[in-house]
Amino acid sequence: MAVEMLQDWCRWMGVSARRGLLILGIPEDCSEAEFQESLEAALWPMGHFTVLGKVFREEDNATAALVELDREVNYALVPREILGTRGPWNVVFVPRCSTEELLGRVFHFLEQQGQTVDSVPGALGLELDRVCRLQSVSQAIQPWVETLQYQSLGVFSGSVQPAPGEEHFEAWLDHTTDMFQVWQRVPEREKRRRLLEGLRGTALYLVHGLLAENPARTAEDCLEALTRVFGDNESQATIRMKCLTAQQQSDEQLSAFVLRLEVLLQKAIQKGALERTSTDDVRLRQVLTRANLNEPLGEALRRLRMIGRSPTFLELLGLIRESEEWEARLVSNLEAQVENEAGDLNISRCHHPGKRHIRGPWKGRS
Repeated sequence: MAVEMLQDWCRWMGVSARRGLLILGIPEDCSEAEFQESLEAALWPMGHFTVLGKVFREEDNATAALVELDREVNYALVPREILGTRGPWNVVFVPRCSTEELLGRVFHFLEQQGQTVDSVPGALGLELDRVCRLQSVSQAIQPWVETLQYQSLGVFSGSVQPAPGEEHFEAWLDHTTDMFQVWQRVPEREKRRRLLEGLRGTALYLVHGLLAENPARTAEDCLEALTRVFGDNESQATIRMKCLTAQQQSDEQLSAFVLRLEVLLQKAIQKGALERTSTDDVRLRQVLTRANLNEPLGEALRRLRMIGRSPTFLELLGLIRESEEWEARLVSNLEAQVENEAGDLNISRCHHPGKRHIRGPWKGRS
């Protein structure tokens, strides 16, 4: 029903449903500032987005919003919930599989069970030629038995006291590890999607940050990071010391350092070594004192600290990534300028082999 609402709304607005998200469960009294802040924190890894409209739904006693992304939905990054005002907001998107693809998988599964394709049309009311086309589709996307027998993971948020319906990390990890063995033939992107589907809260934001920093990370990489954060037995004093002494390595990008620091901070929160409310302040202090910052970024972060507005993890990571992209463009432009000047110098030498001309501040000297 919610997917149909998303598709209809996108059709009315003239946008692609593959680039649309429907946000459900937004409290009616949620301010625009709170709404935008929650969206930016959750959807930042997916790129730019635009809120196309809102409508109040009586059946939910809450507001729904239509969001358009600047690209098609990335199933590995899209959150299932947004931590908004007074509870999570549900995120609805068009499923990855079309009807024909899904039916193709059904036919393949039935064949694996020893049933013939000819026995299927009567039950589904399909023509035989259509069945044959769908059979070829199913064969092209071999194997799909795992998908049809898909068992979702339990829910894990990283909270010290799991909410109703959530699991403690050890139980969640055991089940997830077993399912990863079952899913060995499942495509990597689908495996990451299934992992994210079972995450909430801090655990979800941590994996989103890891994938934003490197979208090529595997589901096993993400599970290993979660295990490092939530699964070891370090003492409070040890993990607190690691947080306060962590510093950027000489060959380490600033964004990589912040991700490494975030793993330590979340672990410290789990162990009770740090208060959750102080995390943003500690993170900012460590970056300002233990990292190598360029002047514009350092000045911006110092101003935020002076006014008492420490950025969240995703906000800080966004600022750092923008700074790194700016530095990369600057280096690229300088290299191009050097190459151009070297080319001009070679041309000048060819035209005047007996005389050496150098352009620039020393023009006229030889």
